[in-house]
Amino acid sequence: MSWACSLSRVAAKQLRGLPRDRQAQIARAVEEMEKDPTLGDVRPIKSGKLRGALRKRVGPYRIIYSVDPKAQRVDIAAILARDGATYR
Repeated sequence: MSWACSLSRVAAKQLRGLPRDRQAQIARAVEEMEKDPTLGDVRPIKSGKLRGALRKRVGPYRIIYSVDPKAQRVDIAAILARDGATYR
């Protein structure tokens, strides 16, 4: 069972702005999400403007995404560095 992952323009721009080693780390996490988008440290976001989305922890970064189970698609909305304002 394979899932199609797509990055939004914002997420692609955020990924390009990361250091090369972090880009590789995020790329590996996205490859894992293609196999199973709920594997690893994944939790729903319960408040703020991102409410209803999922987040996957990858080191100091968070991949913010949503899942469409019928189409087996993962839409990655953002890749954010974890700080006090990440989920606001």
